Parts: sequence; structure tokens; C-alpha cells
Amino acid sequence: MGDKEMSRYGAERGSIFLSLFGRSPQSRILDLFLDNPLYEFTKNEMLAALGMAKVTLYRTLPDIVRSSVVEITRKIGKANLYRLNPESEIVDHLRFIIRSYSTALALQEAGDEIPVLGEEAEKQVLVVKE
Repeated sequence: MGDKEMSRYGAERGSIFLSLFGRSPQSRILDLFLDNPLYEFTKNEMLAALGMAKVTLYRTLPDIVRSSVVEITRKIGKANLYRLNPESEIVDHLRFIIRSYSTALALQEAGDEIPVLGEEAEKQVLVVKE
């Protein structure tokens, strides 16, 4: 990923995920990984992409790794590489919520009736909130 591509993850980034979950450091880190599910990032790449203070990333990232949403995939020299965990149920729930919200927004913009998400969607929202 080039510098221009990476810089779009700065504090002013607008995404569906951030509009739903806010702009906390955790949300910004998750947004980066959700938008790049196959990409592996070093901490330095994350810092450059997010424009985040080093202390904030170093304090926040371990909790996200412990939650199994992001995993360490390998090590190059002394640097760990991180990526979105494709096996995480939380990731599946987040993607479902994002898709549902995107659909609702598109329908609203088109002037169509927004369907009720249903019991399954409500369960997934509750799982993510826990």
C-alpha cells in the first residue's frame, strides 16, 4: 500500500463502521483492518496509516489482539505482522451489521421502505455490544 492509499485512514476518514461505532482508537484500528482484510500491517504501517500517536496504538492494539479480532500472523525480524482474523465470530458479526446498515442507508436514499432487520440481526447486535 502506498503512502497516498494509507493516508486515507486519518482522523477525518468517513466510513460506515466509524459512523456506527465512533472514532475511538479501537474503532479506527478496526476500520483499517476491516477495510483491508487480507493485508498484513506492521505497527509502523498502522501508525502511518492512522496518523495515531505511538503510545495510543501500543496501548490499544494488545486488547484488540486479545479479543481475537486481529491476529499476529508472522514475524519479520523484530516486527510482528497483524491482520484481521478471518475465523473470528466478532468479525462476522461486525460485517453483518455493516452490510445491514449499508443496505438500510441505500434503501433510505432511494426512498424505499427500510425493512426490519429481524431477530437474527438483533442477536448479532447484542453479541457485538457485549
